Amino acid sequence: MNALNDISDDEFVPFLHSLQVDTFKKSFEWMLNDPAFAGVLRWLYNNLDHNNVLSAREDYRYTVIEKKGQLLSPEELESSITSVLEEFPGICLPGDKEGIEEVKTDIEMQNERLDLLEKQIVVIEELVKQNELTKEQLNLEVTKLHAAEQQCKDDESSAAEECLRLSEDVENITEGVIDTIADTLELYSNCHIDKDVARRFFTFGPFELYRQSQALFRSHFDLYTSKKFSKKRKDVLTDEDIRIALMEAKNMEQKLVVAAQLYIDSKTELAGEQAKLALVANYNNVHRSQVNAAIVEAQSAIDLLLQEETILDQQIPEAINEFAKSCTRQVVESAARSALAIREQIDNDISYLLERTQQALALDRLLYCGLRHELRTLEELLQFTAQLRQYVVSEEEAVCSRIESMNSIREEQDACENKLQSSDILLDTLCSILGVQPTTDPLVLVKVYTELQRHIKEIKDNIGECFTRKESALIEFKTSTQQMRDYIWDGCTRQPNSRDAVVASLVHSLKQKMESVDKMVVEASGLFTTVKNGDKNHLRKLWQWFLAEPNKMLVTLGISHSS
Repeated sequence: MNALNDISDDEFVPFLHSLQVDTFKKSFEWMLNDPAFAGVLRWLYNNLDHNNVLSAREDYRYTVIEKKGQLLSPEELESSITSVLEEFPGICLPGDKEGIEEVKTDIEMQNERLDLLEKQIVVIEELVKQNELTKEQLNLEVTKLHAAEQQCKDDESSAAEECLRLSEDVENITEGVIDTIADTLELYSNCHIDKDVARRFFTFGPFELYRQSQALFRSHFDLYTSKKFSKKRKDVLTDEDIRIALMEAKNMEQKLVVAAQLYIDSKTELAGEQAKLALVANYNNVHRSQVNAAIVEAQSAIDLLLQEETILDQQIPEAINEFAKSCTRQVVESAARSALAIREQIDNDISYLLERTQQALALDRLLYCGLRHELRTLEELLQFTAQLRQYVVSEEEAVCSRIESMNSIREEQDACENKLQSSDILLDTLCSILGVQPTTDPLVLVKVYTELQRHIKEIKDNIGECFTRKESALIEFKTSTQQMRDYIWDGCTRQPNSRDAVVASLVHSLKQKMESVDKMVVEASGLFTTVKNGDKNHLRKLWQWFLAEPNKMLVTLGISHSS
C-alpha cells in the first residue's frame, strides 16, 4: 500500500487540535507513512468534523438525555434539522463556528454603517446651518443692491431735473434772441408808415436778408418747440437714447452757431443802415466843408470798422465754435461719465450677484446630492430594520423555547451540583478511577496519583525508546534490502523483473499481500462508517483518546467496567 504522502504534521496536528485532542507536541509522520495506519488516519481526516466535537456541558447534557431515553434516531435528527433550516433560513446551528463568525461580521458591518449614518447626519445638519447663513448673507446683499438701485434712480431723477433746468436756460436764451430779432423785424415792418424812410430803407437796407433771417429763426424756433413738446420723456434711459440725445445736441450746436453768426451779421448791418438813415435824415443844410470833414471822418471810421469787422469775422466764429464745443464736450463727458459710472456699478453688482448665485447654486446642488444620498441610505436602513424586525418576530418562538430549555438544563445542573455537594460521590469516583480502596484521606489519593504519573512517564519513555529502536531497525532493513530492491525493480520503466522465476513468485506473493491489506483497509473503513452512523456510545471519542490520550481512555474504560 502506498504511503499517505499528501498529509503532513502541518495539516494533521491542527486537525487533532480542532478535535480538542492534546498532541503533546508529538509528530505523527511515522503513522502517516505507515501502511497499517495510513488508511485509518486518512478516513479520520476526511470524515471527522471539528464542529461535531462536544463540549463538556454538551457531553453532560447528552448523557442525561441518553439516560432518560429521549435520544432521536439519525433519520429523525436529520429530518428535525432540515425542518429547522427550512423554517429559519440562515440560522446558525450549535457548533457552526463559521456561521457564527459570519453573523458577528454582519453585525459589526451594520454597526459601522450606523455610525457612518450618524456622522453623515451631523454633516448634513452643519450644511443646513451653513445654507441658512448663506441665505441671510444673500438677503443682505440683495438689500444692498436694492438700495444701490434706488440711489441710481434718485441720481437719474436729479440728473434729469438738471437737464431740464439747463434746457430751460437754453430756452430762455433762445427766447431772448428771438425777442430781439422780433423787435428788429417789427422796426422794419413799421417803416411803411413813413414813405421816405421806407423808400430809403428799401434803397439802402438788406430787406431780403432780414426776411431770410426771420424765416430761419422762425423755422429753428418751430423745430425746437415741436421737438420739445412732441418728444415724450422716458423713465428709463438706454444707450440708444443717450446716443440720440448727443447727436441732437451736436446738431443743435451747429444750428445755434449758424444762428448766432447770422444774428451778429444782421445786427452789424442794422447798425450800418441806421447810421445811413441818420445821415440821410440830417443831410439838409449841410456845408461842403462839413460834408468833406464828415466824409473824412466817416471814411476813417469805416476803415476802422472794416478792420474791426475782419477781426471780428475771424474771432466770432472761432469763439462761437469754441463755446459750443466746450458746452457739447462738457455735456458729452458728463453723460459718458455718468453712464460709465452707472454701467460699472451695474457690472460690479451683476458680477457679484452672479458669483454669489453660482456659489449658492453649487451649494444647493451639493446639498441636494447629499440629501438624496442620505435619503437612499435611510431607506436602506429602514428596509434593514424591517427585515430585522421580521427576523426577530419569526425567531421569537425559537428563542423562547431555547431559553426554556436552557433554564431546564440550568435547573438540572443546579440539582446535580446540590446533590454532589451533599454527597462524597466525587471522592468515591476518584478512588475508583485510581484503583484505591475507598478512603477519606486525600493524601492517599495524591500519593497514588503521583505514582501513576511517574508510571505513565516511564511508559512514555519506554515507548519512545521502542519507536527509536524500531526506526533504526527500519533504516537497517532498508539498507540491507537495497540491493534486492534494485535487482527486482530495474530498468527505465521501474517495473518488476519477471525474467526470473524466483522474482516472479516474489512479485506474485507481494501482490497477494497487497490485495489482502487492501481488503483489510476496506473492512476497517466499513467498520468505521458503521461506527460513525451508529455512534451511541461515544466510540469516536474513544478512538480520539486511543490516538492521543490512552490514559484517559483507560480511565474511562475502568469507570465503565466498575459501574
